[in-house]
Amino acid sequence: MVDNYASMPISLRARLLAEWGFSAYLHEPRILFDTGLSGYALINNARALGIDPDEPEYLVLSHRHLDHTGGVIKFLGVRSRPLKIVAHENLFARAISADEKGTIDVGVNFTNEDLRRRNVELILIRDPYSLPGGVVVSGEIPRKWGPSHAGGVGDAVPDDMALYIDTPRGLVILTGCGHSGPENIVEYGLQLTGAESIRAIIGGLHFMGLDEDRMGEAADYLASKKPELVVGTHCTGIVGQAVIWERMRNSFALGGVGASFEI
Repeated sequence: MVDNYASMPISLRARLLAEWGFSAYLHEPRILFDTGLSGYALINNARALGIDPDEPEYLVLSHRHLDHTGGVIKFLGVRSRPLKIVAHENLFARAISADEKGTIDVGVNFTNEDLRRRNVELILIRDPYSLPGGVVVSGEIPRKWGPSHAGGVGDAVPDDMALYIDTPRGLVILTGCGHSGPENIVEYGLQLTGAESIRAIIGGLHFMGLDEDRMGEAADYLASKKPELVVGTHCTGIVGQAVIWERMRNSFALGGVGASFEI
């Protein structure tokens, strides 16, 4: 729905828009995961792909950063139905990032009252939370199996959450930015669901800003799990995607706006 890249032919055919940020949609059950940065790309792409903004039953926010939450208010503005939003309990905590020009406020651009006025039922969690269709929102992911990928921001992003979907072919993991680190996200998912294998991992893995050794270590770990499908989007970065492709050529697939995968 939203990604940094327009890398698929459908981007041209459907006039899809790319922007810095991420959003994905599960068609069954109807769960929107993140909203991108502006809302413009999300709404344009949803309509171009034939997804009515009223269709999602839930919106899950992977974490509080603006490139994942910035489209919330605009998305709510084109809906006519109430919506349930699931987010970490520190959704409204200040968040900062930094670049060569200084610090940037990258927290959410709305308040609890803004959501209430727009018929939102806000569900704030810290522990795992079950949604229809066997989907589990991870809640806080322990950082005990490997390092986190929180570089460039002002805190360790404890609110970073993933979606876990246990399928007959193995566990499907959907990430927003992957700040928790791939080892932690995967191992916690296996522990939480009791799944025995990984079917797919799709989403941001935050390889941007990592040195070559760490990117290789993380990619080698993912390869050791023998996933059928790996799609590194958004903050995985072009170099990060190349490192993953190098180690998992049979599992690697491009993301980008309009990409669709059967899980």
